Amino acid sequence: MRIRASQLTKDFGHRSIVKNASLSVHPGEVVTIFGPNGAGKTTLINILATLLRPTSGELEIEDTDAIADASRVRKTLGVVIHEHLAYPTFSPYENLKFFGQMYEVKEFEHRAMTLLAEVGLQRFIHEPLHIFSRGMTQRFMIARALLHAPSVLLLDEPFSGLDTSAKQFVLERITQERQKGTGIVVTTHNTELGYLVGTRFLFMMDGELEEVAQKDEITAETLLLTYEERLVGKPI
Repeated sequence: MRIRASQLTKDFGHRSIVKNASLSVHPGEVVTIFGPNGAGKTTLINILATLLRPTSGELEIEDTDAIADASRVRKTLGVVIHEHLAYPTFSPYENLKFFGQMYEVKEFEHRAMTLLAEVGLQRFIHEPLHIFSRGMTQRFMIARALLHAPSVLLLDEPFSGLDTSAKQFVLERITQERQKGTGIVVTTHNTELGYLVGTRFLFMMDGELEEVAQKDEITAETLLLTYEERLVGKPI
C-alpha cells in the first residue's frame, strides 16, 4: 500500500479543517477527491505531503510513519500544489539541479533533460520561472515532482487555470504514471476531468471524506449528479 491514513484531523484554533479523514491508496491507483472550495482538500494534501502536521491521526507512506519520519518519506513523494515548490528566479534547469542534488538523483543530466522535453519546456530551460505562464509553470512543477521517480504523486487541483492543451497533457501524464504503478491522489472540483483520470472516487465536504465508488461502479453522469446533490447548500 502506498498510503494509509487513519483518522487524520487538523485544527486551526477552534475550527477543524480536516475531520477524522481515512484514506488508502494502492500501487497503480488514482484516487480522485472531489470537493468545493474550502472543503479541506488542500489541507489534506499538505498533510499527506508532510508539509503540515496533523493535530491527530496516523499516516503511513510506503510502510513508514510519515508523521514521525517525514524527511524519509519525502523522497518517495512527488507533489504539485498551489504554492510553487521552486525558486522563481531560477530557470527550470537550475531548479531541477538543486532538487536533483537534494534527492541524490542518479544520471541527473539525462533525467532532467528528458523530463523537460517530455513536458514541452526544452526551449525554455534557461529562462527564469517567474516569466512563465500558468500552464508552463504547471508543466515545470510536474517535471519537478517526477524528477526523483516518486512512488506517490499528490496533485492538488492540477487542472485549475490551464488551457485545453495543458489539461490534456496533465491527464496523459497521470495515466502514464499510474501505468508504472505509482499511487496517485488528485483533488479537484472538476467532475469531468476527475472522472477521466481517476480509478476510485471520494467526496470531501466540510472536512470529511466520503467514499463514493470505484470507476467501474459509476458512470460520469451519475457521479456528477451525486456530487451536485451533495453540494446543495455548499459554497462552490
